[in-house]
Amino acid sequence: MKLAAIDLDGTLLDSQGLVPKANIEALQTFYSNGGIVTIATGRNSISAKDIFEQLSIGGYLISSNGSFIAKMQSGEIVDVLRRSKIELPTLKRAFFLAKEAKISIIASRETQDDQLTFDEDNLVKDDPYYAHFNLQNHSFEEITEQLNDPSLSYLKLALTDKNEEKLHHIQQELKKDGIDSVFSDPHFLEITPKNITKAHSLLFLTEHLGITADDVMAFGDQENDIAMLNCSGLSVAMGNAQERVKTLADQVTKTNDEAGVAYFLKTYFE
Repeated sequence: MKLAAIDLDGTLLDSQGLVPKANIEALQTFYSNGGIVTIATGRNSISAKDIFEQLSIGGYLISSNGSFIAKMQSGEIVDVLRRSKIELPTLKRAFFLAKEAKISIIASRETQDDQLTFDEDNLVKDDPYYAHFNLQNHSFEEITEQLNDPSLSYLKLALTDKNEEKLHHIQQELKKDGIDSVFSDPHFLEITPKNITKAHSLLFLTEHLGITADDVMAFGDQENDIAMLNCSGLSVAMGNAQERVKTLADQVTKTNDEAGVAYFLKTYFE
């Protein structure tokens, strides 16, 4: 396998949102042996690039669930390969449905995340995934007025609430309007530009690098990883992954708290 595509939350990171030392060492070894390390995450690029700094290696970043693709070196973005932004009708419909359901929404630009809160008590502030956002609070009026600015570019929307049933309901409402959404976390339902997923961007990257999907091993744990796992030559589900992710994966490794990425890499390359 030439490329390892790895999700962050629930996969490379432990339940505290940290990178286990064993994972760092395993990816450094993979990289030093000529492997291509690719982080594929729902996080924005600012948060995700800090992980590369901890790894102290180069590689590629697929962030915002596929909306942003870049080459990384020494924890910095050295070349942006592609950016994709959400279409205006999708933005307007998602904001309206969120307001109607009183579900908070986080709209991610490249360098900041605009938060629109309808129910402060239902924010999952203790979730490591929530902690990574670079939040700027706005009112509904401010957000909708900004939508008329042609320079505004949202790469991803995250609808978030403690009530998972509400999120599943709004996912069905979005689907009626032809808007696809996936869960990056049980409390985060996310929308990306049309026909943009981690899988689409991973295939774009393999073509850019002159390799094929058969050269890729992918690691994940949530719904937003499924398409990426399905299109990879070798798919690996974490021990803590959703059952449907484990069922479709070629292999299941240890949990994220047991450094399952490192465990699999060491076992595979023995």
